[in-house]
Formats: sequence, structure tokens, C-alpha cells
Amino acid sequence: MLDELGQKIIRELQEDARQSFREIGRKLKVSEGTVRNRVKSLVKDNTMKISAVANPERLGLNFMCVMCIEVKVGTAEKVEHLLIECPNVYYLCGCTGNFDIIGIFLFHAPHEFDEFVKDVIANIPDITRTSTYVAMHVSRSPWEHNLDVAALGKS
Repeated sequence: MLDELGQKIIRELQEDARQSFREIGRKLKVSEGTVRNRVKSLVKDNTMKISAVANPERLGLNFMCVMCIEVKVGTAEKVEHLLIECPNVYYLCGCTGNFDIIGIFLFHAPHEFDEFVKDVIANIPDITRTSTYVAMHVSRSPWEHNLDVAALGKS
């Protein structure tokens, strides 16, 4: 469980990951060393990652879809490893329910998605069925909305 200081440090870094540990410490009324050590610990234990989040739309990736994938029993991990290699896979997870894998895929245009289905999906014999949902608009995204770790910690 993340304590209040950890939550505040993450919130500060979400606002501006380029600010110095000294500046964060001043804002939170703790030492620069405390912030540095806490950030190092949060990164090391995989609680957070400091990186740039690109906006796919600004990169021309205007065709986004969610694909639900059903695979032959026992092959989900194999199929996931094949799909992870594809640069158009933005998010991929194994799941329960009517499908085994759900992914978010990004493309410049619909014809690229069509080629992806023909060249990649159709050539993975362990995939038995898919259901695809095209995103019409994005209401919440990681490049515009930060994850409120403090609010989530209260649930």
C-alpha cells in the first residue's frame, strides 16, 4: 500500500516529471534526499515508472480499436507473445469471460488495420475468433488524465 508521501510524490511527478527532487521536496516540505530515496524505491519496486507518454492522435494514429480474441485452450500465452511483437499493439491482457485476450490496437488508418488482420491475425492458427470494436472518440486517456493514486487508495 502506498503511503501519503508516496502518493504526493507521484502526483507531483505526474504534473511535471522534469521537476527536480529539490523542488518536489520544497513543495511537500521534506528533504531532497527523502524524495530521491522514495522515487528510487518506487521505481525499483515497480510501483511507478518515469517515462514520456505519447499522444497517439498527435502521432497520426487516428484509428484505434479494441479487439477481443478467443484462442484454442492452452495457447493464450503463446498468442500474446506473438502479438506483443507487433508495434500496433498498445495494450494487451489475458482475461476471463467469452474471450481470452483483449487488446487495444493503434493504426494510422482503417486500411492498416485491415492489413494487420489479414497479415497477422489470420496467420495465427491458434486464434479461433475475434470481435473488434472501433473507438469513435476518446473520453479518458493516459496522455490527458493522470491516475489519481490517492483516490484509488481510499477504495
